[in-house]
Amino acid sequence: MGGARPKASIRDEAGVVWLAKFANHHDAFDIPAIECAALHLARLAGLTTPPARTVMLGDRRVMLIRRFDRYWAAPDATPAPDADLLVTGPGKGSAEHRKGFVSGLTLAGCNESESRTKSYADLAEAVRRHCHPAVIRKDTVELFKRMIFNIFVSNDDDHLRNHGFLWDPRLSGWRLSPLYDVLPRPSHASERFLHLGVGPQGRLATLDNALAAHERFTLSLAAACKLIDEVWRVVRQWRGHLTEAGVPATEQDKSAPAFRHIDDVSTSALRKLLP
Repeated sequence: MGGARPKASIRDEAGVVWLAKFANHHDAFDIPAIECAALHLARLAGLTTPPARTVMLGDRRVMLIRRFDRYWAAPDATPAPDADLLVTGPGKGSAEHRKGFVSGLTLAGCNESESRTKSYADLAEAVRRHCHPAVIRKDTVELFKRMIFNIFVSNDDDHLRNHGFLWDPRLSGWRLSPLYDVLPRPSHASERFLHLGVGPQGRLATLDNALAAHERFTLSLAAACKLIDEVWRVVRQWRGHLTEAGVPATEQDKSAPAFRHIDDVSTSALRKLLP
């Protein structure tokens, strides 16, 4: 199982597979709690996220994320177009199926060494080339909002392996996977960068840079501004949402430098364009 942090696949009482992500002795803050809360925050901002929660294992917190590359259906059945593959669990006469999964590296047609030379707009182009026509519009909007969210929460681990695509048996085509591996990284730097390119100013993590690339996501200026506003209205209340997610105040304080105010990542001219 890939990634730098310890993890394991487990099954719950119903037989559903979850990915367990564990804390590390050297962590500067409660990473399972903050990562799980970040997914909660993203979901509130309108992004597609898998079910996730935390549990205590002794005195350590473990994050559980439901595997979104599995679904349950009759052994030889093709799921109905309106079937909810994410939440449907095992039942009488059903069998577990896997959905095909590829990373952004595969869809963008590059190797890992080229990841830092790619951008969110390159992923949007890959969506237009390879994803099912029914989901292209939704997925390019989602990519734009993920970029905005990552700017606000300083998630600079947004490399191409941390963007995924699933083969949807209902469509017989590819679509963007739910969001995963989002970890706000505390920093006191006034100028910050994402891993992937944001806009004409490269990887510079500002809203002005992101907005300047709106046409590459087939978004009008007004539509892009509306999406930025939707994300900001949620992220600006991050402390309240992290409290709801069960993150202790001490851990919120440790991660606070990751969460950016809109005034720090945009010009006044951009803010005047928001709804």
